Amino acid sequence: MKKTAILVAKFAGVWLALIIGQIAGGLVGQMVTPGVVQAFKPDGPFDLMTAMVLSSALYALILSAMTARMRWTFQGRALTVFILLYVLESGLSEIEALYFNSYLHMSNSLLTQMAIGNLVKSAIVAVVCAWLWRGEAQPAEPLSGLAWKIPVIISLYVVFYFGAGALIAWQSADVRAYYAQGFHIDQGQLALLQVGRGLIWALLAWLSVTSLTGGVWRRALLTGAAFSLLMALPLLYPNPLMPWAVRHVHLIEVGVSNFLFGILASLILLSGRKLR
Repeated sequence: MKKTAILVAKFAGVWLALIIGQIAGGLVGQMVTPGVVQAFKPDGPFDLMTAMVLSSALYALILSAMTARMRWTFQGRALTVFILLYVLESGLSEIEALYFNSYLHMSNSLLTQMAIGNLVKSAIVAVVCAWLWRGEAQPAEPLSGLAWKIPVIISLYVVFYFGAGALIAWQSADVRAYYAQGFHIDQGQLALLQVGRGLIWALLAWLSVTSLTGGVWRRALLTGAAFSLLMALPLLYPNPLMPWAVRHVHLIEVGVSNFLFGILASLILLSGRKLR
């Protein structure tokens, strides 16, 4: 009973840190870019507060599960959580937002505000996670075959990106209309962009599986869950730039494809080890 209470208290601490971090990050972002205000009108099943509380709870679950199983010291755990949270929640999405900004119509000031806000949030949450889930450091686990595994994972990501887009997102009339039927999207340029993002994804998968302890499947499932939840859940928030009819399709697309990709990328990196 005592152990359960401690686990619940730690989870609550991470949950609270995520909410405080988001509020603090928003305030800092507004200070850096004064005059840029996002109008969060009711849109979709959740208002702003509900979306923040719900997504923060799910974030807290996956971040707690991962940090508790990391092999690093306090500094290593904090840095790993920071990188995973910031890049998955914000960094990768901002790269794509810049490419698709002709549809999103986001100002440079707004992009800057979001980037700074998420940096502040990620830093706060990373420190709290590492402080709450402390443990003894374990030796790093080297991975062999990266010269072929990384290119395979990059190619795998490109397949998942375009496959999920065609089989899930592009099946929606609302999505097709939002992107003007895709007539102005240069597929060659988009493919090159996804190769670059695929390299980032491959490095994140490497960071995740080498940071975590435990069996192959445990690490693969945690990595897949992190890839899915940390990138998909921001789509729950009201968004004046993308309607819910489009966001909920992207939520399914990103949630499913990232989860499966994360598992497969982890299994590729950990190939040669006994599955358990």
